[in-house]
Amino acid sequence: MLQQLKSKIRGHAVNARGWRTSRKIVVIESDDWGAIRLPAARLLEKFNEWGIKTEKDPMLRNDSLASAEDLMRLFETIQGIPVKDKPVITANTIVANPDFKKIESEDFQSYYYQPFTETLQNYSSHEGVFDLWKKGMEEGLFHSQFHGREHLHVSRWMKGLQDRSSETSRLFHERVYAVCGSASTETKKSYLAAYEWDSDEDREFTKTSIREGLELFESIFGYKSRSAIAPNYTWHPELEKIYSDGGVKYLQGGTVQRSPDIDAGKNIPIRHFTGEKNDIGQWYLVRNCRFEPTLDPGTDNISQCMNQIKTAFLWRKPAIIESHRVNYIGYINPQNRDNNLKLLDTLLRKIVKTWPDVEFMTSDRLGELMDYNVL
Repeated sequence: MLQQLKSKIRGHAVNARGWRTSRKIVVIESDDWGAIRLPAARLLEKFNEWGIKTEKDPMLRNDSLASAEDLMRLFETIQGIPVKDKPVITANTIVANPDFKKIESEDFQSYYYQPFTETLQNYSSHEGVFDLWKKGMEEGLFHSQFHGREHLHVSRWMKGLQDRSSETSRLFHERVYAVCGSASTETKKSYLAAYEWDSDEDREFTKTSIREGLELFESIFGYKSRSAIAPNYTWHPELEKIYSDGGVKYLQGGTVQRSPDIDAGKNIPIRHFTGEKNDIGQWYLVRNCRFEPTLDPGTDNISQCMNQIKTAFLWRKPAIIESHRVNYIGYINPQNRDNNLKLLDTLLRKIVKTWPDVEFMTSDRLGELMDYNVL
């Protein structure tokens, strides 16, 4: 009971400040598209034998590059919603993955990456995936925005590879770069927090990766990404200028930004709200709703999300829903996708029925409304 009360208070607090609108706007932000995770379900048994606690890592157990069937089923679910302007997924995309073969050929002394469109060619059941991806975008169901060049702290990972007997090295040979900390057999800093800094070299590497990542995004999709979400909600404020120089005007995130401090050896929390503007004119878009059935299996995800949307609308705020890719992936575990798409269908139908004037839009479109003060 006390936990529910605290949750309600937090729900009102996140909506109390910032930009307001009388319109019923829903944005679905989904991270990790394009990033690798687990290439084959058969590896889970092997990892358990190594001592990796796979049951503690729902991402590892369920997540992978989206297959053709994954995308088709997701798009069919969205198209089936009885509303003229269909829901749209803001697909926050990792545009590159490690080039494992090239790294290995250089004896792990140098890092190389490849566009995710090339990585897709290494996976079975992924033929024609990018054509489907583009079709979904053309039909207004799926809209890519920038999540990062890779979802990987490269310097930490490369150092981990120097120990050939390490878990990191063993995972490398199975084409996996990370498991979550609670599942790992090793105690180490996160490999997934790509923009954390341990040194000044990390700082410069991160800036370069963002510049190159934004350029690669444009070369793949044919347009600049107007919004971005940092991996693990972790970035230093000075990176916002790098984003801006690359065309990013809107910064997606949670209520708390984790800003790395090299001297302190930790991340410093910075709080944000939707409609906050930084010194160089970028707007913050803060997630105030959550639909994560794979990550929150013991939660009534539909009721929770509907209540959060209701609270957002009560405060005349857009409802920005966090919903990671893992919820819609069945390449590793088909039941994961099938169950969650049924939940998504129910959620979207409830939204449309409860608020017939709802408007589904992308993160960058919401940012434009804020930019031009369209209420």
